[in-house]
Amino acid sequence: MGEAFASRFDFVSSWFEEVSRRSGVDLAAAFFGAGAACLHDDLPAQVGVFAVSVAALDVLEKAHDLVPSAAAGYSLGTYAAFVAAGALDRLQALDVLLEAERLLDEDRRARPDRHAGMGFVIGLPRVAVEAALEGSGASIGTENAAQQFVLTGERAAVEAALGRLRPNALRAEMLPLTQSMHSPRLGDVTRRLRAFFEGKTTLHVPKIPLYAPMLGGRISSVEEASSVLVSQLSRPSFWAPTLAAMGGDGFSLFAELGPGDVLTRLLRWTLRSARGSVVESPESAAVFASAMIAPETQSRG
Repeated sequence: MGEAFASRFDFVSSWFEEVSRRSGVDLAAAFFGAGAACLHDDLPAQVGVFAVSVAALDVLEKAHDLVPSAAAGYSLGTYAAFVAAGALDRLQALDVLLEAERLLDEDRRARPDRHAGMGFVIGLPRVAVEAALEGSGASIGTENAAQQFVLTGERAAVEAALGRLRPNALRAEMLPLTQSMHSPRLGDVTRRLRAFFEGKTTLHVPKIPLYAPMLGGRISSVEEASSVLVSQLSRPSFWAPTLAAMGGDGFSLFAELGPGDVLTRLLRWTLRSARGSVVESPESAAVFASAMIAPETQSRG
């Protein structure tokens, strides 16, 4: 979680210190070395992922003279993607993230008996998943790939849908989550987030193509960018269509900035000929930079 970046680059260490002061999350104490018990809690995890993603972006630019030619963010990654595209100042992005988490936590505390839940199904087409959800209190929250979906909504409805899907699916299981992300059930949270956003945040026209899973494609205006930033919590996330849109626009070399390789693995499901690299350490940043400057690399990325 960024420790190698911080030990190698002073600008990353300074960035982590600034994030720690602003968020109240001590990144070094939470994530470096063996880590602290709180590292899986919502606030530290979200702040940490954002901080490391932006740090990776900085390392590519400052150490390797590489800047992205397009950006997309998966759920929480939306904030870092907006920073990468020049659409939002990094500290304002952090402030929006912190307010979103505060509102989500407030919502959890106010309605502890809401019986929300999430699950996943692998190995069935969208039409089959939608049929199992019809008329229920659940919906598709995320389309990760052509036959990989996350379900969200009322826990009982999600469990019932998974029961109907399980006999024909490769896997269909509940997730250990008690809040319905990317569900209309969070509409009140997004309305309150919009009020915060409109008073304290300034968006800019993206300097590069900026894609959003909420749209399943490219953001076309500042107004649309604003809607994405505040409404994505309560709207479905179409990650596979977003990757397809990027591939259709000619992008075939991708870097996953931040900890983990989930998006790189999902990339192979949607864009078979695309190449993806995880950039989460100085060494992996150098490997990706070498791939970008190789003579045989002709595609945009």
